[in-house]
Amino acid sequence: MATLDKTKVFRAPIVPAEVVVQETASTSFADLVRLMAEGIADAQMALDRSAAEMVTELAETTVQIVPSITEVVAADGTVTFTQGAPQTVSLLALGVKPTFYQFSQATVEVSMDLKLVEQINEDGTVKKGGLGLFAETSNIRFERKLNRDVSVHSKITATLVPVPAPLRLEIPRRTVTG
Repeated sequence: MATLDKTKVFRAPIVPAEVVVQETASTSFADLVRLMAEGIADAQMALDRSAAEMVTELAETTVQIVPSITEVVAADGTVTFTQGAPQTVSLLALGVKPTFYQFSQATVEVSMDLKLVEQINEDGTVKKGGLGLFAETSNIRFERKLNRDVSVHSKITATLVPVPAPLRLEIPRRTVTG
């Protein structure tokens, strides 16, 4: 299998594809929410870095432009054109800018059993502040394996919206005649 040299990865994956993983039967609901928030933050950072890299690429990519064309109509009706000397300018200087995006909404729906659990001290007493909400999917998976009528679904939805470029990216322009 060939790899693409041009593929850019901002961060190493949390779990690389070649790593063997094992599903956990349950986890803290707070950890699930935190993992979703961290995933969104990582994705937003990747979007921001991509736009920043595009600014650099646009600043470094240059093209030749003709800055002016003068049309001269003589008294006899003949038309001639003269043009200014070609100039090299960056795409950014021409006003080409990347689009910046941000997540406006993210939804993760997972079917799971929720249970309250208590952490127990070694002496068998309930640990102070040891009450937590846990999410478990093993019972649902077991029911599905037995072909029982269990509605199980997972859904991830993310909505991205374009946002204005940072104000400092707007380059002030001045035209001087001389």
